[in-house]
Amino acid sequence: MRIIRTLAVLIATVTLTACLNSTTIVKVKPDGSGTVEQTTLVNTAALKGMMGNAPGKQAGGPVINREDLERTAERMGKGVTLVSAEPFKGENGFEGTKAIFAFEDINLIQISQDPNLSGGTSGRNATEPTADDPVKFKLTRGAASSTLTINYIDKVPSNDATPNPAGGGDLPDLTNPMVMNMLKTMFKGFKINIGLEVLGSIVKTNAEYVSGPRITLLEMDVESLLADEAKLKALQGKLGPDVSLSEIKPLLKDIKGIKIDGPSISVEFR
Repeated sequence: MRIIRTLAVLIATVTLTACLNSTTIVKVKPDGSGTVEQTTLVNTAALKGMMGNAPGKQAGGPVINREDLERTAERMGKGVTLVSAEPFKGENGFEGTKAIFAFEDINLIQISQDPNLSGGTSGRNATEPTADDPVKFKLTRGAASSTLTINYIDKVPSNDATPNPAGGGDLPDLTNPMVMNMLKTMFKGFKINIGLEVLGSIVKTNAEYVSGPRITLLEMDVESLLADEAKLKALQGKLGPDVSLSEIKPLLKDIKGIKIDGPSISVEFR
């Protein structure tokens, strides 16, 4: 599962990743049609500060790249279309793009677990899946209700480990107060959310994080994660490129700032 590997190396990444706030909500009707709402924001003030005065580096406001969004629609699956894209402003200086995609059959789409590590609104988008990380869906329609199954890849092949973006070195010394303060400053506001919302009412589900018609598939708030230094240090030693979702989930139960469900979720709704 690529998001687990992302978490394992995240605190070693001194990149524009720290400026990202990404939310993806899949909304599905009982007939299997629906929309994907993707909001990708960057902290433009922090981005300018991190770039400094480096030659050729400019950090203006985010620009909507419709060609990239159209490609993202194609890669999500058959029949996915871009409905709209507009500028969007969040809190604390975050701004970017909110895009809405429509699909006819949720069985034909897949969503990526990875954030957009470039921190921008062009290039690879948060919902663009790769071969080893998709969230896939299977809908079965009944007479009175529909049942949707959400499946993750529990463990990726060991020869497909994500390279350490810090250049292969060790992770930062989390016992060093200066290092922790630097990380907390860098990742202030960094959030990733992927959720599912049924356009109806839930009859039953095995999902762990349910609020009304919405189910949280992934939620990561790095600012909150870094706030509990003791638990973060304990978790750090247990993460690796080959860890599976099933193995890591029990370790995340008492850690504030991260929620991951799966690898298989079922929801009956009508």
